[in-house]
Amino acid sequence: MAILASSINLGDTKAQSIPNPKTILLAQTFGGIEREISLDEVPLPVMAAVRTVTGAEPTAANIEMKPDGSIVYELRGQNQQGFEFWADATPNGQIVEVDEEIERSAVPEDVIKALKRWEPNASIVSTWRSTRLGEFVYEIVLDNDFWFEITADTKQITIHRLQRS
Repeated sequence: MAILASSINLGDTKAQSIPNPKTILLAQTFGGIEREISLDEVPLPVMAAVRTVTGAEPTAANIEMKPDGSIVYELRGQNQQGFEFWADATPNGQIVEVDEEIERSAVPEDVIKALKRWEPNASIVSTWRSTRLGEFVYEIVLDNDFWFEITADTKQITIHRLQRS
């Protein structure tokens, strides 16, 4: 007979209470816990902040518990130009990140040159500008199952594989 035992070290685990614990159910994803919610479940400070920063009405929402225990609301919709946006905000309405689809012509040429160094024959599917605490990062989706994050100064490039559902 064998006896197996294990332990879990939670280290510096942080937790935060969820606004409606009886109605919010979260499912674990890579890097955090996330669940789609109705717009009625989004706190008013979050809705107001996202409307202000995007100038548009969100049409869908998720709630995510980050690995550090913090809660972020992710709202998405279309702006007045018909482009998609995604905005992340804390429960008190502090905007963490805004991703907006943009025209290819709005991407700085230095960013395109940096992309071409890695993918000389890149076929661009969509282009996005991500504002993260005041810093611009350009996200470029290619037709080869990859997308690139390139900082405005082109000093940092991150390559991601697209997740297909």
